[in-house]
Amino acid sequence: MGTLEGTVAFITGAARGQGRSHAVALAREGADIIAVDTTAKLDTIPYPLATAADPRPRPD
Repeated sequence: MGTLEGTVAFITGAARGQGRSHAVALAREGADIIAVDTTAKLDTIPYPLATAADPRPRPD
């Protein structure tokens, strides 16, 4: 049983980077995850965003 069993984490930006790593880490500790992200291009963000082809995060 993980230390976060019975909790829910709502994570934005969950397809890549910090959002993804936090989602995976929290899931490994037993949290239920609500993960959201977008594949839409945003003019205010200068780096590549997630794509629909990116793999889904899965806890080991």
